[in-house]
Amino acid sequence: MNEADSSLMAALLEAAGWESAASRDEADLVVVNTCSVREKPEHKVDSLLGELRGLKEQRRGLLIAVTGCMAQRVVGRERPRPLLLRVADILLGTRSFHHIAEAVARVRSGEGPVVIADLAEDPSPLRCTVTTERAPLRAFVPIILGCTNFCSYCIVPYVRGGERSRSVGEISREVKGLVHRGTREVTLLGQNVLAYGRDASNGTTFAGLLRALDKVEGLWRIRFTTCHPRDVSGDLVTAMAELPKVCEHIHLPIQAGTDKLLREMNRGYTTDEYLRIVDELRAGVPGIAITTDMMVGFPGESDQDLESSLGLYERIRFDAAFMFAYSPRPGTQAAQRGDQIPRKARLERLHRLIELQNRITLERNEEQAGSTVEVLVEGPAQKGEGLLAGKTRQNKQVVFSGDAKLAGRPVNVRLTEAHVWGFRGVLSAA
Repeated sequence: MNEADSSLMAALLEAAGWESAASRDEADLVVVNTCSVREKPEHKVDSLLGELRGLKEQRRGLLIAVTGCMAQRVVGRERPRPLLLRVADILLGTRSFHHIAEAVARVRSGEGPVVIADLAEDPSPLRCTVTTERAPLRAFVPIILGCTNFCSYCIVPYVRGGERSRSVGEISREVKGLVHRGTREVTLLGQNVLAYGRDASNGTTFAGLLRALDKVEGLWRIRFTTCHPRDVSGDLVTAMAELPKVCEHIHLPIQAGTDKLLREMNRGYTTDEYLRIVDELRAGVPGIAITTDMMVGFPGESDQDLESSLGLYERIRFDAAFMFAYSPRPGTQAAQRGDQIPRKARLERLHRLIELQNRITLERNEEQAGSTVEVLVEGPAQKGEGLLAGKTRQNKQVVFSGDAKLAGRPVNVRLTEAHVWGFRGVLSAA
């Protein structure tokens, strides 16, 4: 979501006459788009702001804009961050990105720090009107803003606001515009894409949106993230199975592996219900890759809770996972609990989880070695001269030798080596 918001701000600034700088040291304006979902990203921002403060003292004309979740918190319900307030010339909240060019112009005309952070705003219509000459091969398309789940550990509902769905027509126009300018794969975004249409009164559903976008000519692949497990429906499974452009991959955060923890997290499902959903997806969508989010060290998590969770993950065998140690977020219910797990213990538990999941990921990938799959070539691999990189429909990375002219095209690749990060392969005529 942050990448999509950053792209929108970049396009708006370019439309206002700004050009991308080669480096931070050469910039007249630095935009820091922030995340508050965990503590670590905020610490990184604080460190960056310290560097920018020194740069600003050397270059008096330099402007600093801080946008996103941390900016929203400063003017919202959470405590201010003094360094942010001292360094930033502009603060834009999570639904105020479309004011970036206006805010910069106001500061340059002599106005003091500009602060805009109204969660009642809806910047999404602008995404259809702000264009660049060339669109990326793979593009992000937000379809729903905000979240109303209020998981006990999560700050997102407080800084992103309530759910607001874009119309099918508006999303379709954006996707068609992207495809016209070169995009071949879109990822539909939302804090919970499966809630799409729930705030509308016209019967719109996420599965219905997938069916509409599957008809867009020139579009090759449709992905989506992220999904709340309790909103997985039979209609979604059917759509994923029937629609040729919808990829066989779903990101389905489980977060914890015991009913006690899931209940205290306010997740709204049990382990048995989650297992049933996984079984339905694997039965209905052959070859589907299921990835997840996992958290350890939630307040009150016992040693037995950890062992039970690891046992459940071994049983499910996710293709991959984002894994985290619990991070207290001020203002959330979980942060107020008195049974916090010490940081050292949280990190030790995270290490065990990473070891387990990396083994499972490698084993899952080894099961695919020797098969031939479709890979959408993104371009040169980060390492290795003459190597190309791309993603399978299951969203797995593949690196192989090939002509650079293949970039942007789907090709068949035989998977020869499995790794935790993905595969090595060779071009195949099959």
